[in-house]
Amino acid sequence: ALGEVTKFMVYNARKRQAGGDSAQNYFKRTRQIAGVEDMRFQELMPDPLLWLGVRKIDRFISMSDMKYDAVVGAGIEIVTRVDIPEELIPADAKVEIDAKMYAGYYAGDKQVKSWEELNQTVGRKAADDEAAAAAAA
Repeated sequence: ALGEVTKFMVYNARKRQAGGDSAQNYFKRTRQIAGVEDMRFQELMPDPLLWLGVRKIDRFISMSDMKYDAVVGAGIEIVTRVDIPEELIPADAKVEIDAKMYAGYYAGDKQVKSWEELNQTVGRKAADDEAAAAAAA
């Protein structure tokens, strides 16, 4: 993972950019701050599953093709791949979910937005969080 401090810097920069957080700029901010889109090395991820004796996963819930490929590549059978149900995706997560689906992450039955449509997926701005914090104080 990028580390908690780096993640905080990325999230902060996304909210503070002109126009606020947007799906179109999701990976751009991560690249600018961390130098890469994703540092995780998923090939090692199945090792604990193998150590525990897992040979089959009935319902695999992950958007990550890297995780899926690592699990299947380690010889673990995945019976059904499940996309994240729409009603379980919080409004604040729509930016990340839409950006990842556009980038080719597993979308299941969801409609992948076009580049132009991604511009319509926006999250909170830093000012929104600051106003909410002031109101709660």
